[in-house]
Amino acid sequence: MKKYVILLATACLLLTTSCSSDSAISFPIEKPDPKPNPDPKPDPDPKPDPDPKPDGNYVLPADQKEYYKTIDFKKSGMELKAQLITLLKTTHNRTLKYSPEVWEAIKATDYVPVASGNPTEVYLIYGHRSQGNSSSEKAYTRAISKQNAGGSATDTWNREHVYTQNAGGFDTQPGTGTDVHNLRSSDVSWNGKRGSLKFATGTGDSGPVSGGWYPGDEWKGDVARMMMYMYLRYETQCLPSKNAIGSTVNTPDGMLDTLLQWNVDDPVSDIEIRRNNYHGNSKNQFAQGNRNPFIDNPELATKIWGGKAAENRWKK
Repeated sequence: MKKYVILLATACLLLTTSCSSDSAISFPIEKPDPKPNPDPKPDPDPKPDPDPKPDGNYVLPADQKEYYKTIDFKKSGMELKAQLITLLKTTHNRTLKYSPEVWEAIKATDYVPVASGNPTEVYLIYGHRSQGNSSSEKAYTRAISKQNAGGSATDTWNREHVYTQNAGGFDTQPGTGTDVHNLRSSDVSWNGKRGSLKFATGTGDSGPVSGGWYPGDEWKGDVARMMMYMYLRYETQCLPSKNAIGSTVNTPDGMLDTLLQWNVDDPVSDIEIRRNNYHGNSKNQFAQGNRNPFIDNPELATKIWGGKAAENRWKK
C-alpha cells in the first residue's frame, strides 16, 4: 500500500513540473494605422490652359451637316487629316475647264455685292483697299468686263493660281491647275509681280518682301486656308513648303507655322464664305462639289496641326 502511495505522489509531481514549464502563448500586437495624409488643398488661383485644345464638340450649320456626316470631329491630328483628305477627293465631282468654266466660276463668286441689279466688279486678291476701283496695279476691285484673255496687262484682271503652277508642277489642263479653290481674280500686272515668289511674312498691304511675297494683312488668312486645302486635296504635290516660307518644327507633317498664324490672325471673310457655299452645292452650274473645311471652321487647322487656337465657327 505504501508503495502505491509513493508512485501516485511521484506521478503528480512530474505532471506539475511539466505543466509549469510550458511556454506562454503570445499574440501579435496590432499597431495603429499611421495618421492619414490630409486631402491636398485646392489651388486658390487655378491657371487656365494657355492653349486649350479643341474638343471637336461642334454644332454644324444645317447646310453643312450632310457634307461632313462621315467625319468624326472627336479625332485630331493625322487621323482627322486623313478623313478630310478622303472627303475632299470623293466630293470633288466636277473638274472644270480653264476656259471658259474657270472664268465663269470666278465671276459667280468673287463679285462685289450690289444693292440691286447684277454685280459689275470683282475683288482682286492682293489688292490694296486704299486703291479702290482704279487702273492701278494695286487696285482693290475691277470691272468684270475687264477680264484679260491675253490682251493688255493694264487695268485688266486674270486668274491667279495662289498655289503657283511652278511650285505644284501643274499646268492649266483640267485637274489641279483648274481647281477653283486655288484660283482668284487678280490684277494682271500685280499678279505678274508676284510670279512664283513664295509667300513670306510681312505687314500692311501686299507686295514683295525679303525672300518672298507678302499677300497683305487683308488676304493672308484667305491664302493660308487655300494652301491648307491644296495640301489636303493634292497632298505631297502641293506641300506648303514649296509655296511659302516658314518652320515645320512644331507640326507632324510639314505644315508651316506661318500659315497657321495667318489662319489665326485673319478671320474668314464674306467672299470666302460665298465661294465655299457656291462650290459646295453641285447644283450650281460651275461648282466643283467640294468645300474648303478650313473656311467652314478655321479651328480644324488647330485640331490637325496644333498651335494657337484659331476661330471656331462651329461653337455650341
